[in-house]
Amino acid sequence: MKNTDHIHIVILGGGFSGVGVLKNLQNEFDHNNNVEITMISKNNFLLFTPMLPEIVSGSIETRHIVTPLRSFCNKATFYEAEVKSIDLDNKQIAMIHTIGREPQTSNAEEKEGHVHKLRYDYLVIALGSENNFFGNSNIQENTFTLKTITDAILLRNHLIKVLEQASIEQDDKELRKSLLTFVVVGGGFSGVETVGAVNDFIRESVKLYYPNIYMSDVKVVLVSATNNLLEQIDEDLGRYALEKLKVNGVEFIMDTLVKDVAEDKAILNDDTVMPCYTLIWTAGVTPNKLITDLNCKHDENHRIITNNHLEVNNYENSVYSLGDCASITNPHTGKPYPPTAQHAIKQSEVVSKNIISLIKGKPEKDKQIFDYKSKGMMAQIGKRTGVAIFFSKIKLHGFLAWWLWRMYYLINLPTTKKKIKVIGDWTFDFIFKPDVSQIQ
Repeated sequence: MKNTDHIHIVILGGGFSGVGVLKNLQNEFDHNNNVEITMISKNNFLLFTPMLPEIVSGSIETRHIVTPLRSFCNKATFYEAEVKSIDLDNKQIAMIHTIGREPQTSNAEEKEGHVHKLRYDYLVIALGSENNFFGNSNIQENTFTLKTITDAILLRNHLIKVLEQASIEQDDKELRKSLLTFVVVGGGFSGVETVGAVNDFIRESVKLYYPNIYMSDVKVVLVSATNNLLEQIDEDLGRYALEKLKVNGVEFIMDTLVKDVAEDKAILNDDTVMPCYTLIWTAGVTPNKLITDLNCKHDENHRIITNNHLEVNNYENSVYSLGDCASITNPHTGKPYPPTAQHAIKQSEVVSKNIISLIKGKPEKDKQIFDYKSKGMMAQIGKRTGVAIFFSKIKLHGFLAWWLWRMYYLINLPTTKKKIKVIGDWTFDFIFKPDVSQIQ
């Protein structure tokens, strides 16, 4: 790169992958005024998503798992805005931000506000994913989700609210049972960790604070589309998780789909009707419309297809995609890598090195490829219980797996300040009773 060249790198998304690229590029070009780095994210914080179920259960305070993105921007410019359009051919981004009070709609295309356009030399697309409701508006409108910090707050408030309602409804037994039925849809990581947290919180709260609610009326159910839990981890550990959750009071409906939902019921694909006022949807994710409409190649799940350098096909050497919105083929299995935090962090290292290599004018052969073998996978399935597998061979379950889960995610929290606060939260949660304050 010549001294007079000005390079603009734009990073879209403030999740694990986007922040990873940002930090690596800043470290490399900290004192180079010819390289400009801009990050655009609709939220001004990095959310530590693996700990969202613990926000629902109240074992961690809300702000302790979010870190301001500006705290990472030593050199970079940060814009809190939504990406309105991406023009890959003309190397231009349009972003929109509202003025004053935020409107109700979450669709960037429907929002009115100020639109700003940015040109780029290198683009990093790390916009993550959103909940997949499979085109069913009833499911979208009548279920709770657990993908954002707002989701966690809304769900926690709702759980406490229905306990208060059930406490009042002494005469209408059917209504009372419906209020005390909690359904989680999805047998993957998110579903299993969510049902474990919800089950623990509900049962402990009823025991301590609601003497006129019978535990026999409480029903926590997980509905899975397959016959196995945690298929991403291991069949044996999935069976252990199922049996352990059963012992803790969770009921299971396996190999079954939820085909429709209303405010007070869920309808299964065998036409069974489950009366309930709480249905939590964790049955899959999909890229947002901006990604699916992008003028590039997509896989069957609408994710952006990249090569093994994480470059977007037909836009090599300028556009990169990683994280949940990217389809990156594992050369050893021929299947896409799973959308997990550990993969996103490793992908950010490859993208950063390749951009640095191009800016420094290094030859094509020096470009890095993404070839990563997962070190392991873990899931928390309730208080002081977990499952884990390391290097595809070492399997653990129970307290040790749960402790390792906590230590791993504690280490990966982005700042020392957050680590200390989370340790404090866990300590107080161990000593004191759960809090059932409902903060609207």
